[in-house]
Amino acid sequence: MNRRYRKSRREPGLIEIAVTSDWKVSAGMSAFCVVGALVIVPVLFGRQPLLSGVTALVTPLVWMMAAVFGCISLLRFSRQQARNSSSSVGSGAVRRTEPVSAAVKPPHSALDEALMPELSEKGMPLGAPERPTEWTREVIDRLEWKRFEDVCCEFYRIKGIRAETTALGADGGVDIRLFQDDGDPVRCTAIVQCKAWSQAVGVKLIRELRGVMAHQSVEKGFFMAPNGFTDDARAFGAVNRITLVDGRLFLAMLERLPETSRAELLAFATEGDWATPTCPGCGTKMMARDSKRGPFWGCPSFPRCRSMLPMRAVAKSTHRHGVEG
Repeated sequence: MNRRYRKSRREPGLIEIAVTSDWKVSAGMSAFCVVGALVIVPVLFGRQPLLSGVTALVTPLVWMMAAVFGCISLLRFSRQQARNSSSSVGSGAVRRTEPVSAAVKPPHSALDEALMPELSEKGMPLGAPERPTEWTREVIDRLEWKRFEDVCCEFYRIKGIRAETTALGADGGVDIRLFQDDGDPVRCTAIVQCKAWSQAVGVKLIRELRGVMAHQSVEKGFFMAPNGFTDDARAFGAVNRITLVDGRLFLAMLERLPETSRAELLAFATEGDWATPTCPGCGTKMMARDSKRGPFWGCPSFPRCRSMLPMRAVAKSTHRHGVEG
């Protein structure tokens, strides 16, 4: 990623972390408090007569925190087990008709469940929409950033071009590399940048792609963005061997594919949860969360992974792969 969405200035408290994380996190917090009450506090304060009053004051508070985190852990564990049971009972028919997504969406936290009705009323995406039967601009627009990138890469492969996506993390301004030199198969002949943004891409990123082309001695570049480009970006791309592919052009390219290939690519694009964004840090499906600045996508592995992406409906800042939602 070139940039990550800036996290809110307000750091979450221990209770919020426990409520929004896996049950093992709160269980660990409870265990730590127990150790603190039995060992740490007596060792620190119990051996000094002047601090004996501190021990009598602090120990009950630590035991209370242990009980709170323990209760949260039990509630989180019970809800997770209930979800797993209901999912296993009701998923038999789905497994026979729908392919299983490579990335399984984690269970929702209490904070997510409280937020979902509000997000649903605002029309914000909360999961995989129904699978479409044909390619449309709406389908292209709803693809999350990683799926859009993978679809672009698969499109080139269908066209008979060896294409490779870059790994998660800092990509150096390149999402896909194309190899079309039969005499030197390992030489990259073109680079592709993909931005699944909800607004037009400006000239700044096109200039950056041109810089990467010069640095890597690549003569051809492609920039794929469903919602198009500004006039300055188009003018710069036209004189610098950079092909700008917006949603309308990409749809036309898809429609020119053989019917079988077009259908196979659509099935690949809409397999599993194809609308919820992938975490740019660890690759899991993100979860809808809220903050004082508004709703956003957060990694379910928080606080281990602190990646965040803005909702498309409210995002105004930029980062690698664009505005998400």
